[in-house]
Amino acid sequence: MIVSSDPNALRRQGAWTSCTATVGNFDGVHRGHQALLSSTVNSARERQVPAVAITFDPHPVSVLSARAPKELCSTAQRLEYMEELGIDAVLLLPFTKELASRGADDFCRHVLEESLAVSELFVGYDFRMGRDQAGADALRACIPHVTQVEAVLVDGAPVSSTRIRKALAEGRLDEANLLLGRPFSVQGEVVHGEGRGGPLLGIPTANLDVPHTQAMTAPAVYATSARLLDGEGAGEWRMSVTSFCKNPTFDGSALTLETHIMDFSGDIYGRELEVRFLAKLRQDRRFDGLDALIAQLHADMDERRRLPL
Repeated sequence: MIVSSDPNALRRQGAWTSCTATVGNFDGVHRGHQALLSSTVNSARERQVPAVAITFDPHPVSVLSARAPKELCSTAQRLEYMEELGIDAVLLLPFTKELASRGADDFCRHVLEESLAVSELFVGYDFRMGRDQAGADALRACIPHVTQVEAVLVDGAPVSSTRIRKALAEGRLDEANLLLGRPFSVQGEVVHGEGRGGPLLGIPTANLDVPHTQAMTAPAVYATSARLLDGEGAGEWRMSVTSFCKNPTFDGSALTLETHIMDFSGDIYGRELEVRFLAKLRQDRRFDGLDALIAQLHADMDERRRLPL
């Protein structure tokens, strides 16, 4: 998959004379986005042209409002999910106030039609573009084949990023994963923590430095899977147990994300790690001494082994 912030450069790299495209924020690449992207890919394959996604970084709301929504996935994850769905090329446009001030007709003609040679466009059910917030009908003036994909409904309501963020914040991980169409996951660098896991408890943990812009699930102890994203052993998922808590047994005051990767040893400080959340195991609580805490941690691992990878 090729990625560029320049539409002309993207088309030159892809060497196409026309393409089928879709445009959107794709925050989370949830089930609604997956339906839109898959429709684009399927039509592109039938027409034997590239499938192109146009998206933005950072999230438009973070530029237009002081109250930016938390991200459901990183830009790297977003691109990975798009590639898995079959997208051939991504125009990753830096979102600025200048871009937001462009009218839909201007963007359509200069970017979609002239630069990318889009001959067919797929958009979401709630699609709006440009300063004039134009809908799908307005785009048909320059692109004749514009298809608006219907909402994906779960429990009678459309799947949306806002709905997923709310489910995560309220601790409804099963619902969030259902809406996402995959386990919720976070990525970050492994950093030094308090040094209690291995030396004190005999259960080493990887402390993850998650960007402050990242959405998170509610504090608890979770059954997870983890994989390194760089270096030796990268890409291999392993069973893990993750605590996203304040460590009340040690009178902690700050939330930390600590993952014990089961049946694994090695120095991974400074490396990138991804953790995906499969199920909630329990709420965190204060234990009367280290022995009780260690016994509970081993019970958590036993329960994790009964779940799939």
